[in-house]
Parts: sequence; C-alpha cells; structure tokens
Amino acid sequence: MLSSHARAVPIWSVAVLSYVAAVLHRTSFGVAGIAAADRYHVSPAVLAGFATLQLLMYAGLQVPVGIALDRFGSRRLIVTGAFVMAAGQLVLALSTSVGLAYLGRALVGAGDAATFISVLRLVPAWFPPRRVPVLTQVTGLVGQLGQVLSAVPLVALLHGPGWTTAFVSVSAVGVVAGTAVLLVVQDVPAGEPRSPVPADLRRIALDLRSAWRHPGTRLGLWTHFTTQFPGTVFALMWGTNC
Repeated sequence: MLSSHARAVPIWSVAVLSYVAAVLHRTSFGVAGIAAADRYHVSPAVLAGFATLQLLMYAGLQVPVGIALDRFGSRRLIVTGAFVMAAGQLVLALSTSVGLAYLGRALVGAGDAATFISVLRLVPAWFPPRRVPVLTQVTGLVGQLGQVLSAVPLVALLHGPGWTTAFVSVSAVGVVAGTAVLLVVQDVPAGEPRSPVPADLRRIALDLRSAWRHPGTRLGLWTHFTTQFPGTVFALMWGTNC
C-alpha cells in the first residue's frame, strides 16, 4: 500500500484538475456572449445578468458550503459540485429560452462555489505545514488553465459544431472530473481522524463575527474585491467581444 506521502500528490493533482474544470465552467459563458445573444435574441444587459447571477450564487453559497465542508468533507463536495456544474451546462446546452439558460448558469455558480474551498481543504490534510502556502498558491494558479480551455477549444467548438455540442462537451468534462475525484480523492490519510464535529449555528455566528473584527480579514476581503473585480468582469462579460 502506498504511503500517505506517495498518495498525496495524485490526490491533490486530481483535485486540482477538478478545479481547472470548475474554472472552465465559470468562464465558459464569457467566450459565448455573441453566440448567446444570437441564440436567445437578448440585449447586452440581459447577457450581463448571466454573469451577475452566477457570481451571486458563488458568493452567496460560500458560508453554507463551508458549513457543509466541515460536515461532509472535500471529496463529497467536489464531486457534488462537479456534477451540479455538469447539469447546469447540459441545461444551457439544450435551452432555447432565457429562463432555462439562467437556471443553467445558476447551477454552474452553485457547483463552482463548492469546488475551490474544498480543494484547498485537502492541502493541509495531505501535506506538511511548510508546503501548504506554496501549494495553496499553485492550486489557484493551475486552476486558471480553465480559462485557456474556454478561450481556445471551447471557442473552436462554438465556431464549428455549434452551441449545443460545445456546452454538452463542457458538461462531459464536469462528469469526468467528478468521477475522477470520486475514484481517487480521500479527505484524509488512512488512520487519521476526520474533521471535528461541525459547530452549531451560534458558534458559527460567533466565529464569523470574530473573523470579521480582525483587520486582516477586512483588508484581505477588500483587496481581493478591488483588484480582482475588474479583471473578472472583463473575462466573464467582455473578454472576447471587444
């Protein structure tokens, strides 16, 4: 049987690939703006609503996802997120109305919300503390390869076989990623205890308030918001339409 150290890299690698797939899902609509306008016969304002809805779902579910992560572990949440995103892309692929398309993007945002935080949870579980900061950054950086997949093969599919084939293909990527995580990833090395019992709602509220009172929390939040927001808006809404 492989040691915990020998298993750590394959487990982390498969989890990171699931995050690459999540970023592909997240950014897929950003390269399909013109095609979406033609398909649904909508204005740019309506198209902007797709990105807004997706981001609202992602942001609004962070706390519930964190609670679920403590209770169910990374593996279950990553798999669930992958299949939810795959379902959302399938709905989008087959939809002919704006309402169904919005539902598809809402599902993508919900599944995406469960992925990154769950992948990061695996890093301290499988690697020594001295390697956690670097691997956390590498996880985020490698995940952005999903944007390349949106900008190159997905665009090629949109310009070739068309909308349905393109988004069914993206949905299939989600199914493959979720299946790989299901087969390979484990929350903690064998013999180590799982996460502690989740706290009750009162404890969670106190922890959130305590975290928010710390100046570093607020600095990190607003720095992340102000520096990432312009690039994210550009990538999701206007990146290929200029």
